[in-house]
Amino acid sequence: MFSTKKTLVVTMVTALFSGSVLAMSGNSDTNAASGEKIDGKYAANYEQIIKDADGKYLDSQVIEAILGKDAAYGRNGLEGKLDPANPYSFEVEDSIDGGNHGNSQCKVPAAFVDVHDSANKHFHNDSKFVAKGFGTPIAEAALSKWNISVDGDGKGLPDSKVGMTVEEGGKVYVQFCAMCHGEFGEGAKGYLALAVDEDLVTSDFTDPAPQKAVGNYWPYATTLFDYIRRTMPFWTPNAPYIGDAGYMGMVGYILQSNYVPMDAEGTELEDDTFFNADVLMKMNKFMKNQGNFFCDHRPVIHNARCMTNCDDALVGNGKGDIHSYRQARKLPDGTPQYNVPQRLHEDKPGVGHAGM
Repeated sequence: MFSTKKTLVVTMVTALFSGSVLAMSGNSDTNAASGEKIDGKYAANYEQIIKDADGKYLDSQVIEAILGKDAAYGRNGLEGKLDPANPYSFEVEDSIDGGNHGNSQCKVPAAFVDVHDSANKHFHNDSKFVAKGFGTPIAEAALSKWNISVDGDGKGLPDSKVGMTVEEGGKVYVQFCAMCHGEFGEGAKGYLALAVDEDLVTSDFTDPAPQKAVGNYWPYATTLFDYIRRTMPFWTPNAPYIGDAGYMGMVGYILQSNYVPMDAEGTELEDDTFFNADVLMKMNKFMKNQGNFFCDHRPVIHNARCMTNCDDALVGNGKGDIHSYRQARKLPDGTPQYNVPQRLHEDKPGVGHAGM
């Protein structure tokens, strides 16, 4: 028997590869006869409905069969997800998803997986793996280089002795990052900026899409360190010639470029500040967009996929005219949104935007 916490992780990963998922077992309502309702609202045999649909629990017809058409969309659908009895609820019991993971809406809906069936189905005993001529199992010593996960609470960060001043971190950043992201995080050669002074909230639907950067978008500094070390520079991620000290230093430089404060008084990083895990954890509490994320389990099922004989509402300008439409990457006046030419390689090569 698997524990809920462990098998949820296994199941969620395997579901990405299997293409199908099964419904949660152990619910007292799931064995009810077809036609019965949970609290008089939702199909009590939702588990069987999902299995009959090859595990496609987010298929629009499956959702409508379980929730009813009126309760599957719009405001009714949102309000329904606040009901713990709803198989697609935001508020499922902790016993189902292993507990509150920091956000009351970040819950695994009961309709998502049958953890035991799925984990058993996709379980592999690596100790008995046979390569059959296609290479050899990777050695534990080789895996240890990538055992570098950093949790949101700072677990996995380097020792506080590891680090460098923000100024030194800036030099590392310029050497390995500026060619793509600009010397000050402004973006270069088609790669998005890391530091912009821009509000994510727009006042009009036709406004250009706000540019997301570290200061106005990322909620955690710990994630920034973990991501950069794990993936950058793209040609040699987790580079030994940069090392943990170098990665720590460049994170400090990026946070300074975004004016992320060190405390509630708004104290900013100085060039001679020794940036290490302790300073990073202090700043982790003051990331500007922290607290503005939420889990949205609403499926995108409002428009059925259409390739031929499409309804006029789905064509061109919404009235059937295929020649009348506005490209998503252009503003109402026809000019491109920020950084689009660079990303599409329409700009002259060079450091910074527009070849500057």
